[in-house]
Amino acid sequence: MANRTESEDGGVVSHVGLAHQPVQGELFTPEQAEGITRGYRGTVAAKVAGITYRQLDYWARKRIVEPSIKSSHGSGSRRLYSFKDVVILAVLKRLLDAGVNLVNATATVNYLSRRTITQLEDVTVVCDGDQVIECSGPDQVFSLMKSGRAVFAISVGAIWHRMEADLEACDHVDLESGQIRSGVPDRPIDELTAMRMRKRLELQHRQRQQA
Repeated sequence: MANRTESEDGGVVSHVGLAHQPVQGELFTPEQAEGITRGYRGTVAAKVAGITYRQLDYWARKRIVEPSIKSSHGSGSRRLYSFKDVVILAVLKRLLDAGVNLVNATATVNYLSRRTITQLEDVTVVCDGDQVIECSGPDQVFSLMKSGRAVFAISVGAIWHRMEADLEACDHVDLESGQIRSGVPDRPIDELTAMRMRKRLELQHRQRQQA
């Protein structure tokens, strides 16, 4: 749960609560109601998020990040992750890599899981080692930095766009037909190509907002 308070500049920041509320894996989710038509196998989700499959499996079994489209039920069944799941997996990895303890990192995961896909596109989380605070704009981040605390920020929005670009090259499951669809031709994506893809996607997003 998040408590909202005013920052020095009059903006609003959300303090992420630490109560652990596991995210339940469901076959049909609000994401699909938003028009999501793609699901990603665990191997793809792990690769794009930058974690090992063993780590992905551990987080799923401990119900830290469960696949929201389809959970694993018995031998032979496959987990199916949504785009938002992959973004949250990548955020969790970066939080843990930055030294945030598992309790706070898990609380952040639970909070972000309750946001819509489009909301996550503009979120930044700021951490000081003891708590994780969500900010919705650069002024709020700057206000927190002026407090004198040692903080670092993770742009969920930047990760959102990076995951979107990277997943373009990956196979996915079409949720309407259940068929596996190929991504762009399987070739290494250099940093320049990835940057161009991200810029193209950001331009498309701005055009949709202005429409």
